[in-house]
Amino acid sequence: MQQKFSWFDIVNYIFLALVCFTTFYPFWTQVVISLSTAETYYGDWFHIVPKSFSLESYQACVKDKQVVRSFLNSVIVTTAGTTLSLAMTTMAAYFLSKNYLRGRNVIFFLFVLTYFISGGLIPFYLVVVKLGMRDSLLALFIPSLINVYYIILMKNYFQHLPASLEESAKLDGASDIRILLRIVVPTSKPIMATIGLFVAVQFWNDWFRGLLFLTSNKLYPLSLYLRFFLSAHMSQRMGTEAITASQIPGMLRAAIIMITIVPIILVYPFIQRHFVKGIMLGAVKA
Repeated sequence: MQQKFSWFDIVNYIFLALVCFTTFYPFWTQVVISLSTAETYYGDWFHIVPKSFSLESYQACVKDKQVVRSFLNSVIVTTAGTTLSLAMTTMAAYFLSKNYLRGRNVIFFLFVLTYFISGGLIPFYLVVVKLGMRDSLLALFIPSLINVYYIILMKNYFQHLPASLEESAKLDGASDIRILLRIVVPTSKPIMATIGLFVAVQFWNDWFRGLLFLTSNKLYPLSLYLRFFLSAHMSQRMGTEAITASQIPGMLRAAIIMITIVPIILVYPFIQRHFVKGIMLGAVKA
């Protein structure tokens, strides 16, 4: 039987194709520009079809000590921040998922209250400075370890776990900490992977806290260095002399953008199978 397409289907496919194109085109142009030579960079306006191949822009980034240093800073901040954030979120959500514990509702209300009411930027800045974290990598992840939204998602997920798992473990003499580490956490990989991805992307892409608290460029994360690179007024050499890719800000910018994006793209396929399951189960029960 031949399938028939209505006008709605045709218009819908065209619309979705345009959305995909507008989403993918900026990324693809940066890939093409970062792999171009100086001649094709100036000779091509749209950068849709690769007309050359050169790693000179990436070689220039690798030789730049600030790019390497900023990349390592971002790796440290993202790794430490994601690990500590998952640990603290898990402990808070596990406590709040137990309806029989005293004071649970009051503490949960205080958590939710902070989600809607904030002290403001200036008090936040003063607290971080008073704690001695200014001009330190700690300022980039310590104040952001707890997110109430993620606690709510994980709490709801824990409440869907069968109570018989914990009851049987308690009959065998297991403590609450052991139950959490040996039973609850291993069975919660979907929500852990989902929240871990959200937190990692947040720390990896965050440049504002670095701009707020850091004064030494040795501590700049890669996102902050990219921000300064994009906003800097760099003059291009347009004389009769030969121009290389390492001298063209647009090509260096594209290479830095790709270095910033690729790590997250490489991580996502490993947790994709947990992503939908984790976010759906965590959002079902309030």
